[in-house]
Amino acid sequence: MMLERRRFLRGLGVSIALPAFASLRAANDDLAGGKAKRFVCVAPNYGMNPGGFFPQETGADYEMPRLLTSLERHRSDLTIFTNVDHSGVGGGHGCSNTLLNGVEMKDVRDQPQKLLSLDQLLAEQIGQATRFPSLLLGSGGVSWSRAGINLPTDADPTRVFTRLFVDDNAKTRLRTRKFLDEDASILDVVRQDAKRLNARLAKADRQKLEQYLTSIREVEVQLIRQADWIDIAKPNIADDVIRGGDDDDSIVDLEYPYNTSVMYDLMVLALQTDATNVICYGHPGGNRMFPFDGITLGYHSLTHHGKRPELLKELSIIESFYAAQFSRFLTKLKDTPDLSGQSLLDSTVVMFGSGMGNASAHSSRSLPIMVAGGGLRNGAHHRFERNGRDGRALSDLYVTILQQLGVETETFSTTTNNLNHLLT
Repeated sequence: MMLERRRFLRGLGVSIALPAFASLRAANDDLAGGKAKRFVCVAPNYGMNPGGFFPQETGADYEMPRLLTSLERHRSDLTIFTNVDHSGVGGGHGCSNTLLNGVEMKDVRDQPQKLLSLDQLLAEQIGQATRFPSLLLGSGGVSWSRAGINLPTDADPTRVFTRLFVDDNAKTRLRTRKFLDEDASILDVVRQDAKRLNARLAKADRQKLEQYLTSIREVEVQLIRQADWIDIAKPNIADDVIRGGDDDDSIVDLEYPYNTSVMYDLMVLALQTDATNVICYGHPGGNRMFPFDGITLGYHSLTHHGKRPELLKELSIIESFYAAQFSRFLTKLKDTPDLSGQSLLDSTVVMFGSGMGNASAHSSRSLPIMVAGGGLRNGAHHRFERNGRDGRALSDLYVTILQQLGVETETFSTTTNNLNHLLT
């Protein structure tokens, strides 16, 4: 019965995989033609101040800009881009949410499937053999399902650790299975009602119903996956990362922004144990007061600096912190082997970027984008020419990332081009 149900769902364009048994994983790896296996996106909501992010020189011998000096050690594994953006996206705070799909909700209300983000497409393609097709952490906004739903994230390190590495007891597993069965029964009824309704609808309304059914199918996929994994033991990982080790005097600050390093450590563990192949981690916007020396105003207030030196100096403290934490993350990936013995950095395409280019003007142009690892030909700064207001399509990079991860496609979002000539 389960196999028949899986075939039915696959026929609808949804791929369901069994839990990550070793033999299945080996076969899956043999079929995946990509040079990398994993994808991570780190997204600061307000981007980075352009004056401190983009190098002046192009090529390999550029001087590392002041906000990125902590990344000097990773120069050979890192690529920086200038003048890339999503040409169809306007300004305002909403542009942050378009980072991974390149479209705005208002432009695709009748076709919400176009909101599908890069990470969720990858979750469908390379995430089905893991417990979590994708892990969405920190601040949300950039991840969109195939049904056009903006997906929630988790910013609590303790809760994330529990999800990843703490098994439910037998009573909880039994209760979860009962809930899943009840939910599945409800979905069956909803689907049958929808089918009967379909015959009575006009064409335009049938399209709306199909969008609704897409959401139903996504929920069913999640239910089946949860049921598949209920009795599969999670990796046995000590909670040092959130507890501070055996030293009773050691204290781990789990409040943002001090928990940033903890979240990065959890991401490394999730990748290392094959809990997931796809992760998005967002740094929030808002007007929070960062508890750093030299900070006197809220984050949002500082991004509207109007090029005032004293505000730019304070903003650089926050953005340099983000860069330093990202550098530390790359170091840990480089020093950590995956289950096959390969460096996690070599097997993971890591992207740092935002859908907001200049927060002071709420501009979506010239986005701060870097990629690292993943077997890409890194080590340079590339600057593209602008055609009027538009730079090089960021989705060109996404096509290259998809191909590097073994996804056979020549297109993503609105582009049919790629950056293979620079990166592969």
